[in-house]
Amino acid sequence: MKWLLLFVLLAFLIYGLFRLTSFLTNPQRRLTFAQKRGTFYLFDKKDNIRMNLLLTYKGHLLEGEKYAAAEEVDHILLFPTNPYNTKLSTQDKAYIEQSLLSIYPKARIEWTRFKKS
Repeated sequence: MKWLLLFVLLAFLIYGLFRLTSFLTNPQRRLTFAQKRGTFYLFDKKDNIRMNLLLTYKGHLLEGEKYAAAEEVDHILLFPTNPYNTKLSTQDKAYIEQSLLSIYPKARIEWTRFKKS
């Protein structure tokens, strides 16, 4: 009986540690946390060209559509999820472009639906 109780407690401990690490490493949770803090975070799967990318910068959430020619991304279309409330300066846009160009060096980045700052 004692061994069974010890085994059940060990199983619950392992399950709890697994759930905690999966919660802490969840990219969607990290994206919303970075948006609340106002920091830069890029949620993108580089090996999946068809999946859109999400990024947050200074509390603004941006979505990017990747367009590919053959095996590499050649065009990225960025647009805010809330276009009426997103104001980014040219320095902010330059920082985001440099971050994306470090990952996709041959990509052309296009911005749409932004409010003029």
